Amino acid sequence: MVALPFADLVDVEEGVLRPAVFVDPGVYRRELEQVFGRQWLFVAHESEIPKPGDFVTRSMGEDPVLVARGADDIVRVLLNACRHRGRQICVEDCGRAAQWMCPYHGWTYTSTGELVGVPFFDAYRGKLDRAAFGLYQAPKVETYNGLIFATWDPDTPPLSEYLGPMAWVLDILFGRTANMQVVGPPLRWVVNSNWKLAAANFAGDGHHIFVTHGFRSALLLETLGGKRTSYVLPTDRGHAATLTCWPPDVPAPEHLGLPKALMPEVKQRLSPDQVKLLESLMLIVGNVFPNMSFLDTASHTPAEWGGSPDAPQMSFLTLRQWQPKGPTKMEVWSWLVVDGDAPADWREASRQCYLREFGPGGVFEQDDVANWEAITETLQTPIAQRLQLQYRMGMEVQRAMDWKGPGVAYLKRSFEELNERVFFKRWHELITDQ
Repeated sequence: MVALPFADLVDVEEGVLRPAVFVDPGVYRRELEQVFGRQWLFVAHESEIPKPGDFVTRSMGEDPVLVARGADDIVRVLLNACRHRGRQICVEDCGRAAQWMCPYHGWTYTSTGELVGVPFFDAYRGKLDRAAFGLYQAPKVETYNGLIFATWDPDTPPLSEYLGPMAWVLDILFGRTANMQVVGPPLRWVVNSNWKLAAANFAGDGHHIFVTHGFRSALLLETLGGKRTSYVLPTDRGHAATLTCWPPDVPAPEHLGLPKALMPEVKQRLSPDQVKLLESLMLIVGNVFPNMSFLDTASHTPAEWGGSPDAPQMSFLTLRQWQPKGPTKMEVWSWLVVDGDAPADWREASRQCYLREFGPGGVFEQDDVANWEAITETLQTPIAQRLQLQYRMGMEVQRAMDWKGPGVAYLKRSFEELNERVFFKRWHELITDQ
């Protein structure tokens, strides 16, 4: 594999990428440092660690971390590595602990990361300062609508500034009620694919649906009719979302398929413009750069899809993360997020819908994974390295003048790859930054 200069990997103005973006080990090493080492990264949801002492083990890039609510009720993100030899001190996925002890030599740390126990401490004869060897901490940890983010870069702007216009969309999904919860630990599975293929897909690849998920698009065309209104929302920091509304002549499931009992709280927490958009939405899908994606979709559940005229409108909200495990491998982490005060039967129906469509064996998930793995395998071959990958669809876009949210949104007139170009533009800016 011939390494290209980083500057030659992406040409956004022409809408082309080189295959090395997805398979080159040198490019991968660079992005671990420049992307995952400098940006805000999603690490957990607050509902996963509600009480002091609660923790989950996660990754920031390939760095293993503990996301822990200390005895002082403060959430910290700690590198999961003993300061003695670097051994991971915790291998459980989640739990509650007053302290962690390294399984190798027994160095012991409190729930807030302080080093408090060193076997044979006297043998150091005063040359070990325990206060200086607590667990290494991410210098910045912030939360938005229950979503916990961390960064290794102390100079990174505040999270609210980093999210920018995307925060308005996250409000609709994760801030619409006060009791948003993830259901159980995340589902996890390994995919032989580069992580960026998945992140960019969620950021803005809408036209694959009609081929990859042709069965679903055929049903939609037969049952919906009419012309849907879609907005694409790109941002300067690489975040992007698509918001699709039901056709005007098709009765929309109320409020993205949410239970009516929740709507008084939703209307209290969201702005009138957010509520009005929510009332017409069929789908919200997007990606918070670099690797946190989300999808919320409402279904009529008509008879053709196994429902009945009396079946309630249903939706599910999935939050997922594409964890890099090398240039050609990733681990998918997928959560179901629910409104905790929704009726129990609705929450169970939402869970079944999520598993059926986007669980590890879901009909959509299997389709997407097959594509991403096939791309990654092909792009590693010698002749494929000569290709220019095409992201030129919809180079000219039309601003959506009726967009009521922050930022600049564009009409999704047919199909375009604007959001994907925005994603790779930001990625390229970071890996070429000196």
